[in-house]
Amino acid sequence: MKILGKIVRWIITLAIIAGAAFAIWVFIINKPKPVYQKPLTPVRVSKPYRTELDESLKTNGYIEAKAMIPVVPFVQGTITSYLAKVGDQVTEGQLLATIDKAPYELQLKQAEAVYLAAKETFQRVEALYNKGAATKQNYDEAKAKIDAYKAQYELAQLQLSYCEVTAPKGGTILLADSAEGSIGTKTSPLFVISNLNELQINVTIPEKYFDLINGNKDNLEAVIKRQGATAKAHVETVSPFVSPESKTFKVTVSLDENVEAFRPGMYVELDLVYKKHTNALALKQSVRSTDGTAYYYDEETQKACFVSLDIIAQDDEAFIIDEKYKDTLFIVDGQNSVLDGQKVQVL
Repeated sequence: MKILGKIVRWIITLAIIAGAAFAIWVFIINKPKPVYQKPLTPVRVSKPYRTELDESLKTNGYIEAKAMIPVVPFVQGTITSYLAKVGDQVTEGQLLATIDKAPYELQLKQAEAVYLAAKETFQRVEALYNKGAATKQNYDEAKAKIDAYKAQYELAQLQLSYCEVTAPKGGTILLADSAEGSIGTKTSPLFVISNLNELQINVTIPEKYFDLINGNKDNLEAVIKRQGATAKAHVETVSPFVSPESKTFKVTVSLDENVEAFRPGMYVELDLVYKKHTNALALKQSVRSTDGTAYYYDEETQKACFVSLDIIAQDDEAFIIDEKYKDTLFIVDGQNSVLDGQKVQVL
């Protein structure tokens, strides 16, 4: 009888355990599965800001001297002294070189002798003519001869003076390609002089900008840049015609400051400012995504919204937008990761 009681108790215990296990199993399989929610894309937002922005035409070219003055000898001969070198500062009238004077000194002596002989002859004929002992023809012939020989004598004096080659203008020696002992000729400059305080840049601009530049040439502002240096400049001339071959026109700009930082031949960039905007509503260029679009943040729906902006003006850093956007929150960070209508998280 005791054995039967134990069996019943074991059966009851096992039934309880089985029931509990079944209940746990039912609870587990019917437990709702967790739903994964993708985190919202984080973005940063900001309102447009006020700034100054210049509309400009960007181009490039090379620095040039306003005047490159060749120093050419007016007589030919052997160079007996060569007194300047590249980089020297010279003044107007300074002696730079000499040509062998010997042939021109002999030429002067010959012309002087002929002139003095003609002068004596003329004086005799003139005396006779005044006394009525010589004809008018004799007088005119003697006068013509002395005038001709005098001109030859003065020319010989002038040519001798040309043996001293002087600087026609003050400036800096840019080229000095000759030397003592070489031959100086009228066709080859001994030196090239330039005033490095007077520099300019000549640029060619496409025809489509002609009306814009020509119509504003008195109000244009120019800035010349190279690595490590910037200078203000002004528009010197605007070509009155467009080249039919290249469909471009020429603009000459002169430097107004910082000329010591520029030298002829340097490659530079030029900004021609034709319109200035002050206190303009603007956004950074970085606000636009890689495809050029922009997004603003709708605070009510907490969503990113695509917006098509009309660009009033722009430069490399910013662009100007309409005043109606002054209180709009634009997405300034994270705009490349959102879509129109996507809910976002503002950091």
